[in-house]
Amino acid sequence: MTRKHSISLRAASRMRITSALVVTLLLSSFSTTVSSSEGSSLWDEARLGVNGGTVGAIAISLGNGSIITEATVIEDNFVPVIEVYTATWCTSCVHTENALDEAVGDTEVFRIHYHRHKYEALDPFGSNSTEHRWESTYGDASYAASEPSNTRVAPSKIFFGERLHWGMRASSSNLVNDYATSLATGSSAHFTGPASFSTSQTDQGNLQVSWNLSGLGFQCMDGGGSCPTITLSPWVLFIEDSAYFPEGTNGLDYYHHVLHEAYEFDTLTGAATLDIPAVWDGDDLSVVLLIDWSYPEEPDSPLPATGPIAALMCMLAAASARRQR
Repeated sequence: MTRKHSISLRAASRMRITSALVVTLLLSSFSTTVSSSEGSSLWDEARLGVNGGTVGAIAISLGNGSIITEATVIEDNFVPVIEVYTATWCTSCVHTENALDEAVGDTEVFRIHYHRHKYEALDPFGSNSTEHRWESTYGDASYAASEPSNTRVAPSKIFFGERLHWGMRASSSNLVNDYATSLATGSSAHFTGPASFSTSQTDQGNLQVSWNLSGLGFQCMDGGGSCPTITLSPWVLFIEDSAYFPEGTNGLDYYHHVLHEAYEFDTLTGAATLDIPAVWDGDDLSVVLLIDWSYPEEPDSPLPATGPIAALMCMLAAASARRQR
């Protein structure tokens, strides 16, 4: 055997080994992608066209709204936020909310219940502003996921402002497991530092609120230095803890965490004077600072992660070049 022929055989052998490594890594990468998609198959993305979610909420009690004392709350340890879309006529909502209660268990969470209002004759709760909050934030995703398509599906659940569960059909063995998995998955963005929220009453009896989010810092997990620029968006909500309405047709007498009004703002620090909505009954109204985070969504790549694959492809090209010399 000539030396040239021997070198050609060795080059061919290297080519076969390198090709096998490339194929193995490609299969591994695709397997990882499939595994990841299986993990998220229990829910739909809650926001389309943007990466986003909720940092958390700060609540200050207003009683029945007639007498407001000055108060300031500084928070740096936020609990999970769960948003629910429901209606007083919705019997399937009762079933899914019971499953949610079981999934949450003793975990401390902050719940917000939106009630259908637009074109609604049977549900007395909710308002144009609460519908705006839901549709502007989750409407596109709800429309894309639901069958038939609808921007406002009762029942729906949103975990951390990121994961949407609509309807009453489970994606796994049962709804409790679906919801518990969403809750345990946590937020995809992590923040440290304090946020503050303050209330006082004006001479005219209106509510003065102020907030400061400048202390919140996004903890980027990307060691490569390509961290996104995060936008923080404050919302001020009015939520009644419990409202008695036996005229509903879903068998409930009391409705909890009822969202009455929602106001959107766009500054890290600010203040606003707001009218206090009428309390349905009792003295359990709260004003809430809800903090959203977001950054633009990048186009999806049609290929798996390119780092190691690109390196092996370079090895393959180099081996081919050596073979041709």
